[in-house]
Amino acid sequence: MIRIETATPERFSALAPEPTADLDRLQRNLARGSVRPEHLLVAMDAADDTDMARVGIFTHEDGASLAYAFQIVPGRSDLERVYGVLFDGVAAAARSSGLGRVLVTVVDADEGAPRAKRAALAAAGWAVDDDRLELEVPPSASVRGDGIAEIDPSDPEVVAVMAAAMAQSLDGYDRDQVAALGATIAAVVYRDMMARPDGPPWLAHRGPDGLDGVVAIMAFPEDWCLGYLGVAPSARRRGVGTALASAMLAATATAGVPSATASVAVGNEPIRATLAGVGFAVRSARTDFVLSITGQGSGVGSG
Repeated sequence: MIRIETATPERFSALAPEPTADLDRLQRNLARGSVRPEHLLVAMDAADDTDMARVGIFTHEDGASLAYAFQIVPGRSDLERVYGVLFDGVAAAARSSGLGRVLVTVVDADEGAPRAKRAALAAAGWAVDDDRLELEVPPSASVRGDGIAEIDPSDPEVVAVMAAAMAQSLDGYDRDQVAALGATIAAVVYRDMMARPDGPPWLAHRGPDGLDGVVAIMAFPEDWCLGYLGVAPSARRRGVGTALASAMLAATATAGVPSATASVAVGNEPIRATLAGVGFAVRSARTDFVLSITGQGSGVGSG
């Protein structure tokens, strides 16, 4: 039997590959409210009361909640069953704390057993939300974009361009946010989710008619990620996206970061072509799953 229960931060991080670094990040996320203490779950093997898996729930500034930090001790032959218990625990924890929906991302290249994880998600009632591609390229400082300058994300022009781009986006996330919040509010919450005072610069392109494109860069330990690339509909097919993506690569290389990454919806062919044109290549397939929570539950269960 596998039992799942809430855990202290120290117990939760003990299952990570690098417990000290994991605990440091976790405590920062707890302090800013991105993670709640009741959303740290550990699965135990009831036969010997040892911790053998974990999962947490992280809530972004835009309200999207993501099941993350999956870790299962090596050597388990019942991975699909273990994942099933973890997903049941996520659903119960989300329901008891009033979350409406939770996302899970499966990046095939980063998973030890993507088939088992996908099968457990399907069996637990999670639906496919989007199919995406994870992209990567070694950045080059010799690649430059014309008409590019750094910009403060709080500049009202940033929100205006993002709102216009999101209102006519081919990305499912953008469409869902605009439908739920309206284009301007969707742009504000998406900007606030990515902007960090100590993060990499945001870059903008200014054309004859004013600001017509922005790119957000998100910093991770081993890479800088192109978190958002938006071009005003009136400026599309003029090379603005290419100039912004090129500038992002140049900024990444100048900072000495070894890798630039991006994520793009499979159906967003214009962005895929733009990123391929500056050197991004597919690193992995990715599928986003979603669980819509209905009703109220009593808490974390067992299996």
